[in-house]
Amino acid sequence: MLTGFLYFVFVLITFFLALTDYFKMRLPDKLTFPLLGIGLLFSGLKGSQVLFDNGVAALFIGGLFALVAYFYPNGMGMGDAKYVTALTLFLGPLPVMVTLVWAILLALILGGVLIVSKRITLKQQVPFGPFLTIGAWMTMIIL
Repeated sequence: MLTGFLYFVFVLITFFLALTDYFKMRLPDKLTFPLLGIGLLFSGLKGSQVLFDNGVAALFIGGLFALVAYFYPNGMGMGDAKYVTALTLFLGPLPVMVTLVWAILLALILGGVLIVSKRITLKQQVPFGPFLTIGAWMTMIIL
């Protein structure tokens, strides 16, 4: 019962993160921090080993994204790093890798179509949060 509720809240928060990032190019702490808490709770409900494994993976994967955001702030923000950290806590290390593959592929395809159709230029920023959300949802459905 509780896990079903956590799935519902996860989908709801990720939906609002995608919308916010799409329209404002921001992934606000008001949404990413609760998602981190939900990920911790969800992992903890699966047992201490899952909590530990997901926690270590979240620190590593989130840390990599944070490094990218720090050294290339025009390409990615710290909100993306927090979002990926929360996704890792909730989904686990292997599913989040699948999520990242989906997100990157979708971003490349849509970005390529938008560039070819001259709706955006190579220098324009495209929010990554919506792609992370779609990738996470696809991963949850498939796995």
